[in-house]
Amino acid sequence: MAISAITQPDEFMAAYSAIPTKLFDTDVFISENYKYLINICFDTATIISTASYAVYGNIFTELFTGLPHNYILGDYLFLDDTLNNNLYTGYYIVRKITSTTSFVIDLITTQPFGANDFTTQKFIKYKMNPDLEGNAKLNLSNVLKDFVSQNLTGQSVNYGLHFPGPDTRFCYEIKAGSEKNCVLEFDDNIFSGGVLGFIATGITSLSGVCFEIGDTIQVQQDVYGWAYLDNVFQSGAVGFTGSTAVPFPLGSSIQVTGQITNPSYNGLTTLTAIPSANELTTAKTFLSSTPVEPGVIYGVPKPEYNGVCNITNIFIDPILGYLVILTDKSNTGASPILPGNITFADNRISIFPNELTISGLCVFNAHLNNHEFSMTEYDKYVIQNRSFNLNYPSTILNDLQKYRVEKSTIGWVLLHYDTTSVSATTTTNFGYSFFDVNGASLGNVVVANTEDDVYAPIGIDQISNLTFSQQFGGSFSGYSGSVDNYCLFAAYGNGNITQYSNKVCFELNKDCSKYQIYHLMWKDKLGSWISYPFIYVSRDNIESETKTYYQQEGNWEDNTFKYDDYGRGEKSFFLRSRKSILVNSGWLYEFERDLMEDLIQSPFVYLQTPDNDLYGGKLEEKKIEVYKQINEDLFSYSFNFIFASNEYRF
Repeated sequence: MAISAITQPDEFMAAYSAIPTKLFDTDVFISENYKYLINICFDTATIISTASYAVYGNIFTELFTGLPHNYILGDYLFLDDTLNNNLYTGYYIVRKITSTTSFVIDLITTQPFGANDFTTQKFIKYKMNPDLEGNAKLNLSNVLKDFVSQNLTGQSVNYGLHFPGPDTRFCYEIKAGSEKNCVLEFDDNIFSGGVLGFIATGITSLSGVCFEIGDTIQVQQDVYGWAYLDNVFQSGAVGFTGSTAVPFPLGSSIQVTGQITNPSYNGLTTLTAIPSANELTTAKTFLSSTPVEPGVIYGVPKPEYNGVCNITNIFIDPILGYLVILTDKSNTGASPILPGNITFADNRISIFPNELTISGLCVFNAHLNNHEFSMTEYDKYVIQNRSFNLNYPSTILNDLQKYRVEKSTIGWVLLHYDTTSVSATTTTNFGYSFFDVNGASLGNVVVANTEDDVYAPIGIDQISNLTFSQQFGGSFSGYSGSVDNYCLFAAYGNGNITQYSNKVCFELNKDCSKYQIYHLMWKDKLGSWISYPFIYVSRDNIESETKTYYQQEGNWEDNTFKYDDYGRGEKSFFLRSRKSILVNSGWLYEFERDLMEDLIQSPFVYLQTPDNDLYGGKLEEKKIEVYKQINEDLFSYSFNFIFASNEYRF
């Protein structure tokens, strides 16, 4: 009897794609009013000690953390007390912040914590009914995508810097539980020391058992079927005979089935007499003799065992290995083997918030195309402790092409390091390799990094502003003017340039432009800010809108009316204008179409002007031209970029 994850999120997933979770609990079909509880838990604090704390006359609990916590007054927290057999596991509210390493929750303790080092976490709770198959099916991306950024951070104002991206990754746990009216199915009753008990042979551990010593319960035995051979005349009443002893007590309610000739003999009646061990008499009137008609009579052999009682002991039998529940009911004698169920007498709802924990999960500010989706697809965009050719920077730029850029191009490739799998002695740097027009190496540089998530700049002018921790093969400032193409990659180690990921490579655009060069920079689907130069003619447009009203004619300022010679007749009282720029890509190769398609889909686009300023906006009109020649298609894109800033005049 436990919750299991049929499908669970992978360790690394794209937050803007599906994050499927499918759970199943064996208790679904044996519990009443069952609901799954699924908690997304984050911002964990480990509690090292506790104390009582008075808040407005209530004696609540103060929790002390070893490290500073991030909680504020009013936060809802999930307390995971599995170390103390879930004594206080549940949901609480922060009532007071007493220091950076302590806070008070609305927990009133009845006994001391058995062990410290339990945890508290912020949480988002789902409560859902099982589907027809008893499963809980949930896509967590609807919530988790709100925890990762899709915008440039303020640290990127200095375009030359590399900067951390902590808001591009969100790590969490799933704690799954249930809410239900507890129903414990027993297999039979037993007698122990003169008191009534019940056994459940399928339960071999107290874990997950709802009931405790002292609980008031309702016992309901199943009905028992006694097979009879035929009906008989019993002093004007209908009786029945069988081959085994009558199991039901005098006066009990029974249900007769199987009579065909006189169907009125069927149905509910009362057992009025037991003339012999294998014969009983009912309260039904005998009508006439009938052929031999066997059937089954249903009833409860020990109806006094049903009803309300209290649990006096609950344990796993050390010899037999299954659950035993003893009650305060007296033993009144044996009965046939008869199962049934036990519920709380007050029909209370029982909550078990943590029956399954799935840890070590992270989502990133990325999405995968529907047809590319798999549970593990995003793994390769997290740099882990494995061969470099299985680690990829988090961008749609691949290592099979060189991407056209200008010397002034502004952009950043996002690198995610999994420092839990990378050796603790490994430094998570990144580096660049530079080559001349003949493909000869000019040199390599390494940039020191201490972040798990970092944006590495991709433009030559940006790179020249970086502080290099190591240079190999010459000084970058000496050969930067000779660079024809170059590559970016994750690196590790001090004093070397060991490659730790696949490379992303760029080449300086050789198609000289007669026009001012504009770039479009956008957030690609895997989280990087990549850029493309639009080197052909661009057109500036201004869109404006005015509203006017008619002025009153003439001058009424004194007793003599006269027409003005300075009036305009109509007056503009509102003006809205905004600027747009139409940019043209020129002819692109097939592999560059992937960039344009991603640009069209991106929710965040920036225009880089010839002055190297970035302006946010959106793309409206999109035009594509295709030029075909033997064995090759060329494509040209035109985009109308609308600036985000509108101008208003009154």
